Amino acid sequence: MDRTAALFRLEHALSPLPAWRGALFLAGSAPGMRQRLRGLAGLALSRPMVGLDPTATRDLTWAMLKDLSEDRVEVLGRDWAVDHVLPTLRPEARRLVDDCRSQGRVLVLLSESITPIAAAVGAALGFDVVVSNTLTLRDGAATGALEPPVVGPEIDPRRLRALAAAHGFDLARSCAYGGAGADGLLLSSVGLPCAVDPDRALARVARDLDWPVLHTSPVDGASNR
Repeated sequence: MDRTAALFRLEHALSPLPAWRGALFLAGSAPGMRQRLRGLAGLALSRPMVGLDPTATRDLTWAMLKDLSEDRVEVLGRDWAVDHVLPTLRPEARRLVDDCRSQGRVLVLLSESITPIAAAVGAALGFDVVVSNTLTLRDGAATGALEPPVVGPEIDPRRLRALAAAHGFDLARSCAYGGAGADGLLLSSVGLPCAVDPDRALARVARDLDWPVLHTSPVDGASNR
C-alpha cells in the first residue's frame, strides 16, 4: 500500500463538543411535544450523563430521537454541524487537517455523532472518508437505536484494518489524532500518533509511550458543557 492516511477524531481532537450535545439539540428542536419533552429531559440529565458508562450514555443519547422523522434528522443534523460544531473547531486542528491534505494523505473523520452531523463537518473540511453512526429508521422515522457496527468511544482495531484495506492506505505509515483516553486504541494502531489536548488518561498514556502532544488554543465562546 503506497497511500497513507490521517485519522481524526471529531470529538475531543477537533471539537470539544461531545456527541450527546448534538442529540440534545435535535431532540429539543423537534416539532411535537413528545420530542420536545424528551429533549428537555435529556438536557436535565446532561451533567449526570458525563459520569455514566459510555455505552449507557450512548444508548440514552440517541434514544431521545425516537420518532423523529428522517428529514428532520437530516435538516437539524446539518444545522447543528454548521451553527455549533464548526465554530468550535480549534484553529490548530484545522491547520493539521490542511497539512495532512497537502501531504497527500487520505483524510478520515471518525465520529460518535450521527451521519448528518459528521458528514456536514467532513464536507466543510474536505475529508475523504467519514465514519460515523447511522440511526435505525422504521417507516421514515428514527427508532432511537443505532445501526451496527456502532462507532463508540473506542475504535475496534479490526474495523480500522478493514477501513485501511478498503481505501488502500498503510496504517503503519499513517497518523492519527485523538484527545480522550479511549482514543488510545486508535493512536496505537498507527505509526504516527498524536494526542490533542488529551484528558488525564490519554496524557498519561502519551507520556508513557512518548507520543507527541499538541495543546491548542480555545475557540472564543466554545464550550463542551
